[in-house]
Amino acid sequence: MRITVSLRSADLHYPSDLQVHTAVSGPIPSLSARYLQVERSDGFSGVGEVRANISYLSHLPESAVDPAIRSLCSRLPWSAEPEDILSALSSHPAGAPPIATAVVENALVEGMARRDRIPVARALGGTPRSRVATNQCLFWGPDALFDRLVERFLAEGFRHLKVRIAVSTFEADLQRLSRLRERAGSDVSIAVDANGAWSEEEAIEKLRALQGYGLAYVEQPTRPGDWAAFRRAAENTSIPLMADEGLQGPKDVEAVCLIGPPALAHLKIVKLGGPMAVLRAMKRLREAGIGVMIGQMNEGAMATAMTAHCVMALNPEFAELYGCYGLLDDPTSGVSYADGSIVLPPGPGLGVIFDASRCRLVWSERMD
Repeated sequence: MRITVSLRSADLHYPSDLQVHTAVSGPIPSLSARYLQVERSDGFSGVGEVRANISYLSHLPESAVDPAIRSLCSRLPWSAEPEDILSALSSHPAGAPPIATAVVENALVEGMARRDRIPVARALGGTPRSRVATNQCLFWGPDALFDRLVERFLAEGFRHLKVRIAVSTFEADLQRLSRLRERAGSDVSIAVDANGAWSEEEAIEKLRALQGYGLAYVEQPTRPGDWAAFRRAAENTSIPLMADEGLQGPKDVEAVCLIGPPALAHLKIVKLGGPMAVLRAMKRLREAGIGVMIGQMNEGAMATAMTAHCVMALNPEFAELYGCYGLLDDPTSGVSYADGSIVLPPGPGLGVIFDASRCRLVWSERMD
């Protein structure tokens, strides 16, 4: 049996008014996407996407992502059944970072669903649907742009808005939240994301000031990995706190479970190592009564669609699926947005169409 595994790359751009800018990332000019394609002579074919320029989350320089994926691929039993390859992948071979396991697992899960002529959501145990409600994000930018995007997102039916804070002054953050709450009214859910910018003392002080804005949650208020600070901050506010950058793997899932509700957890495929890892984490968090958001980095349509299928399979309390909203040059087509929801194409696998000719070939190898 012939097996070819190929890695491709593409730079994905938003228009200037939708540029990613957070407290941890700074301004991001483009998304550096990677696409792993697995093709076998028995007819199996699957494609998975991850974003490579997320070192502030993955702790892996972009230059190390391609070698990590290639190294992992060289150690997998590609001539075995896809289910057995997936099982081998779940053992997390030594030295394989989650971003590498995620792109391989994405490709395998997508290919297995396509082989079985079912949507990924059904393969993961859920019920597929054509659209899923999502939040929308207000990144840091000039005040006039912030206000224009508020009007735009509300007009487009988004009823869950997340504001990136801790980039400029806290006073500027509060002024924006005041304008947003006044414009959006009480029917719109508003959350904020500090991206781990605050110390424990800063978080406690600022959370007190935020309590009057009716926030659904504050995401990652304390430094990632400092679970003691996260716990103490949670004990000193009535606002639910959501772990994101600090939630990197099973040990962190357990840390959130020990804190207990009303703490929340933000699960991402690229952080945990794949959709199957998200399912395992979700099971444990459900057992502990922890509310969950399934979301993503800003990513292309293929990665966004995979996250949406995980949402359909697991029905979390929150969904963050705006990743490919507004992208100008995505090689994956079929995903759109309407009425505050992501609209997904029908068909087996993810249902999307991937145009490999719009990408650069990084490497391609026979694995038989």
